[in-house]
Amino acid sequence: MKQNYIFVIVLLATLSLINALPHQLQERDVIFVPCHIGSLNPIKVTVQPDPPPVTGSFVLYISGTLKVGTLSAGATLDVRAIGDDGKLLDDPLVYDICESLTCPTKYFGLKVNLQSKNMLPTFSIVVQILSSAGQSLGCSIGTVTG
Repeated sequence: MKQNYIFVIVLLATLSLINALPHQLQERDVIFVPCHIGSLNPIKVTVQPDPPPVTGSFVLYISGTLKVGTLSAGATLDVRAIGDDGKLLDDPLVYDICESLTCPTKYFGLKVNLQSKNMLPTFSIVVQILSSAGQSLGCSIGTVTG
């Protein structure tokens, strides 16, 4: 009879341990949403690989259609990495959009190759499209959690 009680106690302890362990791995997806500064135009941004590595290369795919404004000569794409405290982690990367697109246009699809070096485990990527006058035409932010 003692053996049955020991078996039941071991079985219940094993089941409670199994229940306490996570059943699936938590995947760290980066989801880009419009910035809080009032993004006029939605920007679709995806990152490959997702999540980007702390050190290494990754690619941003940026696309959209401008409902307000147009991309003309001098329009730029601004990519920034910021920490939890809101401070820049590195110098912003600025790309001339019209080098890879025929301007003026309202439609855009860009591929940007980036190199990360010793990024924090948790940081945000801000992607902003600026007109030739420096006004924001669209902005998107995605947070990488470590």
